[in-house]
Amino acid sequence: MIITVTGAIIQEGNKYLIGRRGPDEKSPGLWEFPGGKLEEGETREECIKRELKEELCIDADIGELYSEYLFKYPHISYKLYFYIVNSFTGELKYNAHDKLEWATPDQFDQYNFLPGDEPLLDTIRNNDA
Repeated sequence: MIITVTGAIIQEGNKYLIGRRGPDEKSPGLWEFPGGKLEEGETREECIKRELKEELCIDADIGELYSEYLFKYPHISYKLYFYIVNSFTGELKYNAHDKLEWATPDQFDQYNFLPGDEPLLDTIRNNDA
């Protein structure tokens, strides 16, 4: 089974917005890029806009696809699509996360990310170098 997931690359200068999953979420305490599962009938761009509205209470202008890959866990696989967020309006709120932070690529190692985000972290580090 393959689940399609979209994620957001939200940048301010050389910092990226990351969130720590709250205690009521799957994999609580792990860090991730905001986003979520594609629902039936929606495009990937619609999905990431909806997820950002639900998770962070922001309206985002979605840009180009930044990275995509298949990540396999032992029991399930995810097709991940990460999009650049050109801009957003609204104040960041904590809905799915209990903490939000702006981190530079050289700080990523200080956070315990979801395994599925590791390939993205490598891509960002390589592009930042």
